[in-house]
Amino acid sequence: MIHYKPVDLPERTVTVRTKSGTYVYLTQKVEYSSKLKCSRPKRIAIGKLNEKGMLIPNQNYFDLYGKPVELDVPGERADTVSCGPFVVVDAIARKTQLLDVLESVFPEQWDKILDLATYMMMTENNVMQYFEDYGYHHALFNESNFTDSTIGRLFDNMNIKDMDLFIRAWVKMHADKDIYISYDSTNMNCVAGNLELAEYGHAKDNPDLPQVNMSLGYNQTGNKPLFYSLYPGSIIDNTECEKMVERAKYYECENMGFILDRGYFSIKNIRYFEKNGYDYILMTKGNARFVQEAVEECQAILRNGYTNYIEEHELYGMTLEKDLFGTGKTEYVHVYYDGIQAEKDKIIINGRYKKMDEIMEGKVQRKTQRKEDVKAYEGYYKVKFDDNGYLFAYQRKEKKIKEMVNKVGYFVIVTSKKMDAAEALSIYRDRDAVEKTFRMEKSYLGFDVFRVHDTEKLESKVFISFVALIIRNEMYQALKPMYKKNRKENTVPKVIREYERLGITKLSDNKYHVRYSLTSRQKKILGAVGVTEKDYMDKVNKIVQALNES
Repeated sequence: MIHYKPVDLPERTVTVRTKSGTYVYLTQKVEYSSKLKCSRPKRIAIGKLNEKGMLIPNQNYFDLYGKPVELDVPGERADTVSCGPFVVVDAIARKTQLLDVLESVFPEQWDKILDLATYMMMTENNVMQYFEDYGYHHALFNESNFTDSTIGRLFDNMNIKDMDLFIRAWVKMHADKDIYISYDSTNMNCVAGNLELAEYGHAKDNPDLPQVNMSLGYNQTGNKPLFYSLYPGSIIDNTECEKMVERAKYYECENMGFILDRGYFSIKNIRYFEKNGYDYILMTKGNARFVQEAVEECQAILRNGYTNYIEEHELYGMTLEKDLFGTGKTEYVHVYYDGIQAEKDKIIINGRYKKMDEIMEGKVQRKTQRKEDVKAYEGYYKVKFDDNGYLFAYQRKEKKIKEMVNKVGYFVIVTSKKMDAAEALSIYRDRDAVEKTFRMEKSYLGFDVFRVHDTEKLESKVFISFVALIIRNEMYQALKPMYKKNRKENTVPKVIREYERLGITKLSDNKYHVRYSLTSRQKKILGAVGVTEKDYMDKVNKIVQALNES
């Protein structure tokens, strides 16, 4: 493995700071977007900053500026090689049959796919240029270390047909009948490349960057990611819902229910679920007419009674049976009142009005004349202008405030299947598993930003991240009992760092050795994922033998 001397930053570069380091992008050109009516830069990743602010170049830099001076040429493996991540991922991949499916679908590529998935998980990074350095210090599934050029060829040779075949086999193995699938989507920003799916949409973070949307189906009953899909960044969740149902049908999912947040709520989507025979548990939007009517019907009972208290969730709830669409089919409308949340929301409303009062008073003091300057506040205040056209008085619309206060604390869930309010809320709140999974994808696998330059590589990279997601999620589920006992010491990131420390060392005989026995703590965190001390030593001894013979 060749290490290159760091270089000075070229001109026209921008930096993007992430958990795994600061990455450098070169602005190649600026293009005008007639759609957005503004100019947008086209950038390419050229490397990463070291601790001194110098650029560690990647292949893109070499293509543009030529190769810098080589610093040194060490051996194929470091003197100390980490084995823990390999042993743990191997155990999880075998237990879940992930390894079997990968070997079957990708007979020539499965080992590199698992290595890259492990790299993403261990480094919380998706920048492939630095895998070679990772491989230098870690045991690998592949026989030898490999470069970013090899990774580029791997991405090019992987095709959507094989990826889809993997997903189909994975769903068949882990989507038993009578389960609920939590479904959600998120957006990933793009800082370089020319991706067909990258469009400007409704990003919560970095809205000035184009994005690609990713949706995920998660088996809430079996606690496993099932399938995913990519779609253009400008498409909103609500309109993608039908495609999601079609995707479940395509993978031959039967007798399933979908659990969805309010972003997917619409009468059209509910009808579509019912037409295709899928059950659903759906959080509603408060502005829907039937939601407001249901809240009004239950308001007095929930706010003043105690018989509808749901102790496990510390709130009140009751269920109404309604034919919402006049089809003769009964839907179940579950209305909830959370008094604690209601008080918090009242404080927020009062604070908001206090701030608006200050703004309105400022407008009076400045003798505002333009009615457009107070138009945004007319929904909340009655305003008066004097004969000269100056704003001189304002008064809160008390009826409006009362309506807002009366609505706080209420929320409504609709289900197609008969169940009581407690059961519906318990199932819905368990869907935070899919939100945690997206957090894994963006925070712990480095996918808050895509760093690829064409759509084919994007598909391959996201597929490998999905494999990493399966592995990390399995680790998360396995460590849950330990986490509940000690939330500080047994988080997944902390345990992963401890797996990293399990390794072998080259001694004066120029051979690798296991220098220490496992500690009690190490035995526990390995045991959590199904690896006994004997399993660990057997695997590590095979790694030692292979490296010593190479």
